[in-house]
Amino acid sequence: MTRIQNSKLQSRSTPNKDPLSSSETNTDFVQLDPTQRSVKKLTDKGEYTRALDLLSDHTTDTELLNSRGVCLLRLGKFAAAISPLRMAALNLGTMQVHQHIGTHIKVNFAIALFFGGFPAGGLSTLSEFEHADDDPGVTMLRKQARLWEQRMNLLQRLFWKLSLEPSVEPLPPEYPVGQFVWDVKVTK
Repeated sequence: MTRIQNSKLQSRSTPNKDPLSSSETNTDFVQLDPTQRSVKKLTDKGEYTRALDLLSDHTTDTELLNSRGVCLLRLGKFAAAISPLRMAALNLGTMQVHQHIGTHIKVNFAIALFFGGFPAGGLSTLSEFEHADDDPGVTMLRKQARLWEQRMNLLQRLFWKLSLEPSVEPLPPEYPVGQFVWDVKVTK
C-alpha cells in the first residue's frame, strides 16, 4: 500500500482526529516574539485561558490578535473570537478581508463567524479564498457546512436558500479548531 493510500485510510478510520495537528509545522522559536513563545508553551499544554491572560485585546499586531482569537475558538467561545479576528482580518475602512494577511487568519475569522452565530458571513468569507482547498480549516468548515445543511428540515433549507438564517445552528467539531502562526505548514 502506498503512503498516500495509507494516509487516506487512516483519515477515514479516525474521523475525530484533529486535522490541524501536523509534524510539519512552523515551530521555529527564533521567529516568535517573547509573548508568542509564552503563548505557544501554554497552548501546547492546552492552557488556553492562561494564554489569553498574556494576550492584550488592545494590540494591532495581527498574529497576536489571531492568537487571542484561536484561544477563544479552542475554548468554544466562537462569538467572542469574532472581535479579535475581525480586527486582524478586515480592513475596517472597506470591510473587505485584507489580501496581505495569512490564509490561517482569514480561515480562523470564517470559523469564528460560522460557529459564532453568523454562518452566512463565515461561508461568504470562506468563498473569498482562492487555492485554499488543501487548508485543513477550509476542509473542516466546508464539511461542517454540509453537515449543518443536512440537519435542516425542508422549511429551514428553503429559508437558507433565500438567504435567511435558519433557526438550527451549526455544530462545531469535537476537536480544537483554529490555527496559530506556528501551526501553519512550512512550504519549501
